[in-house]
Amino acid sequence: MQATLPARVKRRRSQRKSWGPLEIGRSRGVRRRLRHGSAGFVPAPRFTSSRPLVEPVSTVEEGYFASFAFYRRLGVVAAVAVLAFTLLALRAWSLELLHSTDYLKQSQAQQIRVVNLPAPRGAIVDDKLRPLATAGAQLAVVADASALGGGPFDSTWKPVARGRKTLAQVSRLTNVPVATLVTRIQRSLVQSPFGPAVIVPHASRALTFFMDERAAEFPGLHVVELPTRSYPQGSLGGEYLGLLGQVSQDELKSSQYKHAKAGMVVGQSGVEATYDRYLNGGFAHARVRVNALGQIASPLRAEPTKKAPGVLQLTIDARIQRAAEKAVKDGIASAHAAGYGQASTGAAVVIDPRDGAIKALASYPGVNQLRAAQDPEYLQNLLTGKTPGLLNLATQGLYPAGSTFKPIVAEAALASGLITPSTYLACTGSLTVGNIVFHNVEPAINQSMNLEQALEMSCDTWFYRLGEQFYFRQVNGSLAIQQWAKWLGLGHPTGVDIPGEAGGVVPTPAWLKKTFGSGPQGYWYEGTSVNLSIGQGFLEVTPLQMAVAYSTLANGGNVVQPHLAKGLVGQHRQLFKYPPTRKLKLRDVWAIRNGLYDAAHGSTGTSTAIFGSFPIPVSGKTGTAQDPHGSDDSWYASWAPSDHPRYVVVVLIPHGGFGANAAAPAAREIYSSIFHVKAK
Repeated sequence: MQATLPARVKRRRSQRKSWGPLEIGRSRGVRRRLRHGSAGFVPAPRFTSSRPLVEPVSTVEEGYFASFAFYRRLGVVAAVAVLAFTLLALRAWSLELLHSTDYLKQSQAQQIRVVNLPAPRGAIVDDKLRPLATAGAQLAVVADASALGGGPFDSTWKPVARGRKTLAQVSRLTNVPVATLVTRIQRSLVQSPFGPAVIVPHASRALTFFMDERAAEFPGLHVVELPTRSYPQGSLGGEYLGLLGQVSQDELKSSQYKHAKAGMVVGQSGVEATYDRYLNGGFAHARVRVNALGQIASPLRAEPTKKAPGVLQLTIDARIQRAAEKAVKDGIASAHAAGYGQASTGAAVVIDPRDGAIKALASYPGVNQLRAAQDPEYLQNLLTGKTPGLLNLATQGLYPAGSTFKPIVAEAALASGLITPSTYLACTGSLTVGNIVFHNVEPAINQSMNLEQALEMSCDTWFYRLGEQFYFRQVNGSLAIQQWAKWLGLGHPTGVDIPGEAGGVVPTPAWLKKTFGSGPQGYWYEGTSVNLSIGQGFLEVTPLQMAVAYSTLANGGNVVQPHLAKGLVGQHRQLFKYPPTRKLKLRDVWAIRNGLYDAAHGSTGTSTAIFGSFPIPVSGKTGTAQDPHGSDDSWYASWAPSDHPRYVVVVLIPHGGFGANAAAPAAREIYSSIFHVKAK
């Protein structure tokens, strides 16, 4: 059944004009007449249509595609395409075959991070190659920051919940707050983002065993061995070996540590600091692979060390050093036995007068470097002054020299022509200068003496009178005492090869005025010269300076350069040279030597009771220096054997009383060890 269309649609279909062939031909004729301008043209009906969406920019006649120009253009395009693909092929060939190894390395380098780890330091041995400080290892707990928390791996790092739980377990075992553990990790990340962070630097064996047995309970934590200092001789030599610590920003700017890098452990004192460039092993390097997020994706793989550090040999004799340290303690005990209970410190120096090699350098109380390496609290108290011992009395302790200064005054008087060895001066019980009475140790004595006798008996008034003569010459500009004291090594650093040496004071009128101004205290009186002539007043020296001065008197005029380092041994073998700092022409020094020998062996010698029967001849001078803060300081300066000096020994016991009470017995104990003499 056919559907019925609406009437409106039917009407539209009936109105459409049907075009047959005749009408089409007619329409073509109309268009031709329009083209030729026929006057009788009647326009045909116009049909409207929509405009095409895309219109050609230009049109080409059909015949162009068969022309030479078309094929020429097509050939140029083809040549360019072939050239481009050829270049691409050549580049691909170059990347794959010629430079594949280089690009592979670059690609792998982007996955690898180099981690700096502490390296072992070079060993330190004594003159007989006995080890004093060697490379050791200590147990420590380290943390993998990427396993305990997410990035960024810098000072803002924070542990996630799981990581904080792990650190809390460590905190309970070590009594270290979690915040402190986090801070240690953050500091480590600043220095080395991919290196292990040490959170327990000195782990006990019990802790390490516990963590190793329960490794699954401590994810991201590991027990490792870190290089450290080992001291086979115990605490021996803390006065000169020195301490270690991480280099600071200020130290990196100094020339002494120009070889160091940030985060490196360097010597902070003693020979560890002076010769750090030889002892420092630098960094040991390890490699670790990271993923695209910068997280650690493999364990550390250590690289072989390229260059081992040097082995430093010292001039120290460990046997003599041990004897010197014990002798100082025994000297303090002798002072206590003599009634000088204030004595609690002391120092001793043993030096070779021929070349300045230091055989022993003792200071009590001293630094226990073994404990400092294992106990951070002790080290902190030492650095802050809560625990005494950081001050090396042998090189930094400043004290009046007392009668040990008299041989220096004697040489100044001989060299300046003030006296001769045969000059006699009165030795009396006292001497009045102005309105001040200067007393002698022997108040009843009254006799005339020459230089040798004055040194043997240590007559103060004899040297007082010498001081008066120096004063009258000083008015005319002569400063013979001060000049010779400085030439012999006093009043300035000796240049010993450990840092922090004190310079001391040899007073002059200019120094007095500069220090105290233009008032009465800043004026140089006759009594000032008298005081200086027996090593009192403003004079301040160190035991090492006195050892250099006596070495010069013993060897005939060579002012030695005191030193602790002998050279490098092993594959870096090298001997250091220390020429004399000055060569002096001593005048009639034989008289001083005779006087010092008589002081230890003569009938009135101040140390005859100590060395009169000693099998090795010793020449020495006691010193009793007045101290305004307590009892007198006890000194003894000497050398042995007397005729062929091989060792100079200087001992100081502050507040120890007379030189013969504490310092001289300690010096005898040192000589007994040096020459293998059994104590009686």
